[in-house]
Amino acid sequence: MRDPSRRAVLATLGLAVTGFAGCSGGDGGTPSAASTPTDTSTGTPTNTLPPTATPTATPTDTPTATPTQTPTDTPTPTPSGLPATGPDPAGVEAFDDAVPELVTTNGFPGATVAVMERDRLVFARGYGYAGPATDTPVAPGALFRVGSLSKPVTALAVLTLAERGALSLEDRATEILSDLVPDSGLGDERLADVTVRHLVRQTAGFANRSIGFDPIFEPRRVAQSRGEDSPASAEATVTFAFDQSLAFDPGTEFRYANVNYTILGRIVEAVTGTDYEQFVTDNVLSPVGATRMHIGATRESNLHEDEVRYLSRQPVQSPFPDGGEVPRPYGAAVLSKAADAPGGWVGSAVDLLRVVRGVDGLATTPDILSAETRATMTARPDIAQWDGATQYYGMGWFVVPGDDPSLWHNGSLPGSYGFLYHDGENDRTLAALFNGRWPDAQFRRGNARAQRTLLDAFTSVSAWPDRDLFDQFD
Repeated sequence: MRDPSRRAVLATLGLAVTGFAGCSGGDGGTPSAASTPTDTSTGTPTNTLPPTATPTATPTDTPTATPTQTPTDTPTPTPSGLPATGPDPAGVEAFDDAVPELVTTNGFPGATVAVMERDRLVFARGYGYAGPATDTPVAPGALFRVGSLSKPVTALAVLTLAERGALSLEDRATEILSDLVPDSGLGDERLADVTVRHLVRQTAGFANRSIGFDPIFEPRRVAQSRGEDSPASAEATVTFAFDQSLAFDPGTEFRYANVNYTILGRIVEAVTGTDYEQFVTDNVLSPVGATRMHIGATRESNLHEDEVRYLSRQPVQSPFPDGGEVPRPYGAAVLSKAADAPGGWVGSAVDLLRVVRGVDGLATTPDILSAETRATMTARPDIAQWDGATQYYGMGWFVVPGDDPSLWHNGSLPGSYGFLYHDGENDRTLAALFNGRWPDAQFRRGNARAQRTLLDAFTSVSAWPDRDLFDQFD
């Protein structure tokens, strides 16, 4: 195996230029590679909805509830004074130095970081606090909203069905979901040509700019357009999408649009006759041991007891009729509806590593996809945008090509941020989750700095502990 230099990793990802985030809800960014085109109106990839107002840098409200989670061990202070919890770092001090500074500088409550070398969990730490209104330290196995890191999970569900012959990647979305086509017909005749492959690669033709907004983060607006009560159902959101004009011919360009994955979630349900969350749990997450992952709740009162609470920078009007004004993380999108497949999952950093372990091609832990299907997942799409690019969007992942491709994605929702990077060349994976996010005006710079800081710490470690901590997080 070859240890890439920190500069090589950063240059390959293009993080020195800008950052890319998924599932945003308006605190947006753009794809990290300078060569990666983006629809800047979307804000960020995977669950992005433009807000009606720009948040300020100073929080205006805080959650009233606090999580009941208990750290697995006694917190220890980091050099910055911020508490850290979890197994002993065992000589890996890079994150204890870097992450608390990242948390405090940005005014976030806390974070968790986990690292896997080959198929062994070698590092897992929690930093800071489980919410903005509590002094409870965040546990290394705490649950967070993962935002657009849900997209790789949805892509794995689709690829599982394709591998089993339950669907073809060339199947047409409007034929599978014919009952969701508007009574008046398709809004664009080219929608009839959109395939599963186009959707999972984000080349279907949808773009937030042409629609005018991100439907996933405008559940009241979509519901009103369909004549139903807010919040809009996932099905109503798909019908709304099928009534739109496409920005380009399917299969000819890449544009990051959350609605692609909302449609995929409904395709999973139509093909299997099973609820999206249940199918993914049974066929993707449980087989890899990520048994604590679930579709999150929108309202703060419904969050899981082991889930962190999220930093709010402004109030919004709840999408629920009885909701009133709520902190933005608890009203920007409805995770259990149209946002489920593109950005609704909740899990821990360790859970995300288990997902990667299920597709890393190593023999020590059985993969859930065949080598052929993994190659399909990471193949370069045949579109002009990706010709000669140092990275591209495959199926649910940004891919850095090579004999052993590297994979990465961001996730972002109001009040939360995540980054997942798998170094295929060296069989190492980094997962980091935060219960805070930058305001819109600061997001692009903050996102790039966070990725740079995390990768700096990740690539600075020459020898990871000889241990496997996965059993401590069952």
